[in-house]
Amino acid sequence: MEKKKDKICVYTCITGNYDNIHEIENKESGVDYLLFTNNKEIKSDTWDIIYIEDDSLDNQRLSRKIKMLGHEEIDKNYDISVWMDASVAFKKSIKEFVSKYFDSEKAPFSSFVHHARNCIYKEALACIKYNKDTKENIDKHIDFLKKEGFPPNMGLYEMTVFIKEHNNKKVKETMKLWFDMVCNHSKRDQLSFVYCVWKTGLKINPIELNVFDNSWFSWSKHNFSKEIKEYRVYFGDEENYKIENDIRGKYKVVGNKYIIDVKVPINTDKVKVEMSKVPCVKYKNISINRVDEKDIQIINSIDYNGNKIFYNDSSIIIINKKINENDKFHLEVIFEKMALDDIYNFVDYLGYNLVKATDLSYKNKEEIEILKKKNLELENKLDGILNSKGWILLERARSIRRKIRK
Repeated sequence: MEKKKDKICVYTCITGNYDNIHEIENKESGVDYLLFTNNKEIKSDTWDIIYIEDDSLDNQRLSRKIKMLGHEEIDKNYDISVWMDASVAFKKSIKEFVSKYFDSEKAPFSSFVHHARNCIYKEALACIKYNKDTKENIDKHIDFLKKEGFPPNMGLYEMTVFIKEHNNKKVKETMKLWFDMVCNHSKRDQLSFVYCVWKTGLKINPIELNVFDNSWFSWSKHNFSKEIKEYRVYFGDEENYKIENDIRGKYKVVGNKYIIDVKVPINTDKVKVEMSKVPCVKYKNISINRVDEKDIQIINSIDYNGNKIFYNDSSIIIINKKINENDKFHLEVIFEKMALDDIYNFVDYLGYNLVKATDLSYKNKEEIEILKKKNLELENKLDGILNSKGWILLERARSIRRKIRK
C-alpha cells in the first residue's frame, strides 16, 4: 500500500462564503486533496473536507493560518505540500508541476515571482491605491519594516500557489513569522513574506512564470458584492498621483440615478473614477459638470443590444480635462443591474460572437495572435475581455448555463 508520505498534498482553504468550491476535474494518483473550511455547508465529491475553528481569528486570518502554518494532518502525513488559493484550479498534472519547479535539495520552498513589482515598498503603495488594506495599517506596517532596516527592491512573490517542504525547520520558522506578521501588521501577506525570508534566511526557488497567465492552472473570481454602493475618484496622472488625494464615498442614489458630488483637492488634468465593483451592469446618461463627451474615456465597457454594459468588476471612467482645485466635481449616471437571463444571453454574446464566430477558443493564444493581425478592433475587445477577471466570472456563468440546458 502506498504510504501518504510518498504522496503530494494539495491543500486550500475556504472560510465564510468568500469563495466557491472548485471540484477537481481529473484527480491524480499520488496526490491527496485537502480542503479546510469553517463553513459546514460546504460539501465535495472530490476534496477531503476538514472542518476548522478558531474563534480568536476572523475569516481572512483563519484562512491565512491554514495557508501559512498548514495543519497537523499535513505535517504528520506528507513531506511535500502545494498551497493553492481557492480561486485556482489546476489544468495540468500537479506531479509534473512539482517535479518541474521544486527541488528540496536546492530550496525547500518554491513560489511565483511577482508579475509587476520587485519591492515590498512599491507593493504597499499599490495596496493603498487599490484599497487592499487601510492606509493606516499599511503605513504602520511600512514604518515597522523601515525600523527593522529592511531594504527596498529585495524581490516580491505572488503567494497564490506555492510548494514547500513543510516540516523543514527553516520553512516552519518562516511560516510562523509570516503568520505573526499578518496577525499584528497588515493583513496583506505579500507585504510580509520577503521580509520573513530576509529574517530567517529561507532559500526560495523562484518560479519565473506569470501567475495570472500560464498553462498550469486557471482562475475564477472570489464571490463579489451584488450591490452598487461605492465609488473611488483618483486625481492626477501616474507622475503626480498621491493617495491622500483619492476620494472614496457612497453614491447618492435617486431611483436608478447614481450621483457623485465631491470637491477637487488639487489642480489636475486627469481624473479617474472607479464606478462599480459589480460586473454586468447597464449604464447610460453619464453626465459630468463642465466636461464634454470627447474628454471622457470609458474602460471595460461594451455595446450590446442597444445597451452599454460594464462587463468587468473594475469599470472606470477617465476624464482628460484641466480641473482646478476646489472645483465641484459632479457626476451622474443611470445604473441598472442585469437580470440573470440577460446575463446568460450577454455571456453567450461575448463567448460565441467574439470567440466562436472567429473559430477561436479564447485559450488558444496562437490563433488569437493570428486574428489580432487581421482585426485591430477585435484585438482591443479581446484584450479587454480575455485579460479581465470579469471574463472569468462570465465563463463560469456560461458553464452553469450549459449544464442547465442539458
